[in-house]
Amino acid sequence: MMNSVVIGAGWHPELFRIEAAQLIDAFEIIHPHALVCNERDANRLISRSSLISEVLSPGGVVMIENAIESISQAFLALNIPGSVAVKSSRAGEKIEGWSSRIIAGGIGGALVEAGRAIDLTNPDVTLRVHLLAASNRSMHPDDFTAPPVVAWGITTHDGDDWAQRTAPNRPFFKPISLDPKLARTMVNLACPEGGQLLDPFCGTGGLIIEGILCGFTCSGSDLAWPMVVGTRENAAWAQQRGGQGTFEIRNGSALELSNIWDGPFDGFAFDPPYGRNAWKSADGFELLEGSLSACNSVANEKANLVTLIPWPPSAIFEPIDSGISFGKSWSEISEAFSTSGWEIIETTPIRVHRSLARMLIHAVRK
Repeated sequence: MMNSVVIGAGWHPELFRIEAAQLIDAFEIIHPHALVCNERDANRLISRSSLISEVLSPGGVVMIENAIESISQAFLALNIPGSVAVKSSRAGEKIEGWSSRIIAGGIGGALVEAGRAIDLTNPDVTLRVHLLAASNRSMHPDDFTAPPVVAWGITTHDGDDWAQRTAPNRPFFKPISLDPKLARTMVNLACPEGGQLLDPFCGTGGLIIEGILCGFTCSGSDLAWPMVVGTRENAAWAQQRGGQGTFEIRNGSALELSNIWDGPFDGFAFDPPYGRNAWKSADGFELLEGSLSACNSVANEKANLVTLIPWPPSAIFEPIDSGISFGKSWSEISEAFSTSGWEIIETTPIRVHRSLARMLIHAVRK
């Protein structure tokens, strides 16, 4: 089976790796936002992830030294017929001595010497060459480092249509809606193997939309009737866009889930309501505690729970114990999860903009 190189979008490299680890079993991380896996697993990521910018398959990885010779020989060994165009690019900081133009020209020259036809305007095959260098970590913290490498291969995927699923493009629109990339990651962590998903704060239905597009059985509830009606409209829109999942949206409190739903659910994904500076105020903490307990009451034995809590933007790069949310220390937050029957297994800070940040929490039922 051929290798594939999966290149993440770069928005949040750590989330890209965390999501991949939930969806596929065997892969090698070669860069903060790039990995190598087999073709089957690459196709699974293509079908589920919104954090991918490109997939090269067949493809591979070489060192910068002798990249022209290594890539030329590897491509020729594939015996792919037809004319070829070589396109080279770079992700990350500039590296002295690397020129995308020179690399593309050098590989093209080697292919011509081997008898291959080059066509830069209408090729049968496009050979992508992608330098993966060190990236700036000013947006989100990331401890993963790797030496620069060069990925190469045939582009089989160049990103999904997440931009067309942003809130203004949906039938029911509110500015509070989650970014589709983040919503898709949350539902993937909540239900990596599919199954029944519940969002007890469905709002405008951003998480439900992504669950439907992944083929899940989706349930959502909200205390506000306009949100229930709007989510139903957006969920139907997701099915019209090709989503194979089903949905049921009901009116009710996130504190009384056992009265609304029978369960059991395989995964929970939700973004509880809170104000911009909710990390400072205790308002909302009791709602979070109550919803955690309510989710546990309708969860199956191995359920996942993924949620977002407000986080001080200044604490993005600080140890998690230094942060607060809903006016509570991290130890108090984690204790609320534990006493509600959930074990936190991952936490990931997410900067939204200068004055707003969130902490993504992934927990499993104890």
